[in-house]
Amino acid sequence: MFNTRWKVLIFLTLCYYQKTYGEELDKKKLQKEAYDMFMHGYNSYMNYAFPADELMPLSCKGRIRGVTPSRGDVDDVLGNYSVTLLDSLDTLVVMNELDEFEKAIDLVIKHVRFDSDHVVSVFETNIRVLGGLISAHVLAELIKEKHPERLQTYDNQLLKMATEVGNRLLPAFNTTSGLPYSRINLKHGMQDHLKRQKDTCTACGGTMILEFAALTSLTGDPIYETKARKAMDFLWQQRHRSSDLMGTVLNVHSGDWTRRESGIGAGIDSYYEYTLKAYILLGDESYLDRFNKHYEAIKRYITKGPIFVDVHMHRPTVATRGFMDSLLAFWPGLQVLKGDVKEAIEIHEMLFQVIQKHKFLPEAFTHDFQVHWAEHPIRPEFVESTYFLYRATKDPHYLLVAKQIMDSINKYVKVPCGFAALKDIRTMVKEDQMESFVLSETFKYLYMIFTDPEDLVFDPDHYVLTTEAHFLPLSIGHKTKVEKTGNPRRMVLRADEQKQKNYVCANPIDFTKLPTEREEAKLIRERTKMVLGELRNGMSGGSGGSSAGTNCESPAERIRAWAFSSSNQEHVKQLAMMGIEIITLSDGRLHLSHKSNTALSPTYARWGYEFMQEMQDYVASFDKRGENWDHNEKYVQMLSAPYYGKPALFGSPAQFGIDLGITVPVLGRVAKAIPFRGCEPLLNTHEVVGRIVVVERSDCVFQDKARNIQRAGGIGMIVIDNELDTKFMKERPMFSMANDKDGKDDIGFASLFLFRLEGEKLLKAMKKDKDLVISMSSREISINETIGKLLRFGKMFHFDNDHPKCPLDDGDIILHSLAYPEVILNLRFNGINQDSDPRLHQEVVERHVTELQKYVSFADADYEFQFYEFVVFPKEKICHV
Repeated sequence: MFNTRWKVLIFLTLCYYQKTYGEELDKKKLQKEAYDMFMHGYNSYMNYAFPADELMPLSCKGRIRGVTPSRGDVDDVLGNYSVTLLDSLDTLVVMNELDEFEKAIDLVIKHVRFDSDHVVSVFETNIRVLGGLISAHVLAELIKEKHPERLQTYDNQLLKMATEVGNRLLPAFNTTSGLPYSRINLKHGMQDHLKRQKDTCTACGGTMILEFAALTSLTGDPIYETKARKAMDFLWQQRHRSSDLMGTVLNVHSGDWTRRESGIGAGIDSYYEYTLKAYILLGDESYLDRFNKHYEAIKRYITKGPIFVDVHMHRPTVATRGFMDSLLAFWPGLQVLKGDVKEAIEIHEMLFQVIQKHKFLPEAFTHDFQVHWAEHPIRPEFVESTYFLYRATKDPHYLLVAKQIMDSINKYVKVPCGFAALKDIRTMVKEDQMESFVLSETFKYLYMIFTDPEDLVFDPDHYVLTTEAHFLPLSIGHKTKVEKTGNPRRMVLRADEQKQKNYVCANPIDFTKLPTEREEAKLIRERTKMVLGELRNGMSGGSGGSSAGTNCESPAERIRAWAFSSSNQEHVKQLAMMGIEIITLSDGRLHLSHKSNTALSPTYARWGYEFMQEMQDYVASFDKRGENWDHNEKYVQMLSAPYYGKPALFGSPAQFGIDLGITVPVLGRVAKAIPFRGCEPLLNTHEVVGRIVVVERSDCVFQDKARNIQRAGGIGMIVIDNELDTKFMKERPMFSMANDKDGKDDIGFASLFLFRLEGEKLLKAMKKDKDLVISMSSREISINETIGKLLRFGKMFHFDNDHPKCPLDDGDIILHSLAYPEVILNLRFNGINQDSDPRLHQEVVERHVTELQKYVSFADADYEFQFYEFVVFPKEKICHV
């Protein structure tokens, strides 16, 4: 039954493709349709709303700040500066409406001002107003060069207006951190009540660098780029150092996170976008390095096969919400620029399946594709990703997707006076709103999908598109003049395009990851649909057909989250069959990553999804009850004076060598490896023989460090974290030092890991006492076990170096052992032997007792008397020196 069901699905899919691809789409017709849609919206705005900021398409009038009813913070995008026109100027050029472009520039110069007494969003003003002005200026200069008869009266007025906007936004950056305040008054700047605002979103502070760097390039004034770079640098410093994830909201002064949820959607989306695009525009490798670290973290923690799960930035195995928001639809487009096209196809297909079900992408939807927030303001992010994927694959599927989007817009949201946002996609109830991005982005991308780049007025590959789809020239990042190099910077979206011209690729594309044929993209989509179908069936309980399809493999056979052990190879194998990879993070913790397309079968893929959900619920249940994880932690204790085992430092175990849980504690003096990181043969072997050796993490795998210590004669290893300020936390999942995965475990001693703050305590004690005695154990050793009740308040005593020493110790008169436990007193007889006068024996013993009394006290006087009676009249075992 299972196989039959899938055969039917595949057959229907093939029929669909034969039907759609058998009839070649008329791109010119669809291009004209996209053009008409834009012009309908643009003309409606100009006829009914200009110079207002927005069109109210149901009322057929403009939305004017301070006149139309307030919508609260939503109105902070409005500044009575004709934002829809400013946002749409460069779209006119894309549509080859050059006459209208000239008219629009004249209207902007005559009517638009930026001194209204309104509080506006710094973020929105930057991306819509400043970005729109800069892009329009750049294209105006280009058109003047190509068509000298046009724009003859244009003399950088848009650039001067952009400079004014930039200057009006600059006071927002006067914070301790350099992050801009979220809002500012256009006329009065940072008023006192605005300075009291403390929080801003990550995207709000991290979506300035493109526009501000472009303004610096065009004006020659470095202040704009400097301010934006400082904000980006501060955000990078505030990432979680273990996970490399970002939170959503932070304090503009201290940088403290006030919302630690981490995802790729609302509140954080364009920060990631601008981190990569800052590299593309400016050629600064540091931004690429940052983006790569973030990207790997997102793939590790947030991407769960073809879906996304928001997590805590500091506890990335814990989910924070059960839905996705529509803003994350930009991600596949960014993945194309990164060069990860195959994964972009998979994510895009997931989003398209949501659209197939609801006709539009809801503002938020659950992981089983149910509507969470039903609004749809005709957002551009999904269309943007569709554009980039079509450019990368040339697969006509993406033309079909774009056509379906246009059909839905025309059918459900087009009205006589423009296009109205949907208040509820389930009922198709409209809202009296048309955001400026509908003209600036949605229709621009739709038009560009159906238009070959060579048919546009300008080559879009010589520009980077901002988050508002404004064009910034890649020439900004030229290190030398183009005339001298002969290889202008250019975007690359297909591997075969590299042969067309002599140019420098601006984005970090990996040609090995780019599918060049539609068949490969189609296979990825089909596999994604199959997996998503199984996942949805699994979450919803499935239908009769679904349950019949799983009769071959009983879910009871699946390992459960609470029973999983990373040291059980059978468990690891079963997770691999379910498409779950066990990843050892840089800090030694384990992370489970689910890739459904690598599962053995769709059923195993569903089991993998169920396991991941079960694990998240398991973690959440601990948090809810206030309980701690069973970390299987070990302990490092300093036994010498004045510590006597306190405090006990929490250590994390290794996946190699001897398990402290099944062996006696390891006791010994401790030594520091030279070199400290222990990645080469140790240079101080004479100091480490017979000792527990301390090394620092980094530069090589843990097992290589252990091998070098073992060859030098060490009896144990302690690794101290090299990252500052890390510490052991009960709520964090178990840390485990990984082996080097070559299947060879040749380490014959135990190893433990200490986070930095715990490790500093050990290093400090070692600095004070070069012969410090420590223990490594699976349970905390009590003071009684350490030195016995006799020495609870005592301390060790050291003779001067001139005094003879027994081979048993280094000069202390007291040694303690946990083997019995026992206390050993080393008495120095200085040449007195068994043949000497017994009175000399007694004299030296009494001398030791007198010295010992200076350092040892007893809570019980009777017990003290008995002890000294025993010491003074011992059956001594004399150590000859």
